[in-house]
Amino acid sequence: MKCRLKKVWKRIKLYFTLPHFWVVGIILILSVAVFVLSLLCKDSNTFMSSVFANIFAGLITGLVISLISAIKTMSLYRTECIINWLNHLHEDILEFRKMHHKLMNFKNEEEFKNADALYQYIYDTLCYGESINVTISQGRFKESLPFNPYEYFKKEFKYDAVSHSKENGELREKIMVLDVRNISKKELVKMFENMDRQLFILNGEIWKHITTLEVKKKALNISVM
Repeated sequence: MKCRLKKVWKRIKLYFTLPHFWVVGIILILSVAVFVLSLLCKDSNTFMSSVFANIFAGLITGLVISLISAIKTMSLYRTECIINWLNHLHEDILEFRKMHHKLMNFKNEEEFKNADALYQYIYDTLCYGESINVTISQGRFKESLPFNPYEYFKKEFKYDAVSHSKENGELREKIMVLDVRNISKKELVKMFENMDRQLFILNGEIWKHITTLEVKKKALNISVM
């Protein structure tokens, strides 16, 4: 519970770095100050008390408008952060798929005539695919992000990066003892089948989600303006 509250507080502090919340804070302080002045002048100077009361009413209206604008800005900021983060991950998955495609056609690649080079590329492909899960799971510890990538992926994509990392750990153990001198394409396809399928499906879901968020972003931009 304490850890959860700490994360919420960090998230709040991140949002309060946005200028719109500073405007809300300034208007709030001015509203309180003018309200106090209106009360102080109520008995000694009714005219000034009325003036301060009218100013207070105007500030309250401004406060409500600024608060609504701040909330929209907060939502826009979070949406943009998610889009940017997903785009980077989308590019990482595309890079993995390029590596995977090249690996599946290793017999046509001159550089893989050397067994050591082939083994190294197999291991590098594994590491690159696993790095995607690491990026997702470790994202929850980045205080600069206004969302928790690990929980976000579990909720939006039903994708548990930690669980998939464990599966990749089993694949890593197989590769560590792999003899590539007589390996076939069929064996490599089967070996990377789960990783490739999971990331292929995830990439499609990410791309569809980015499209949805872009629509939301446009709507928020219009409403903020």
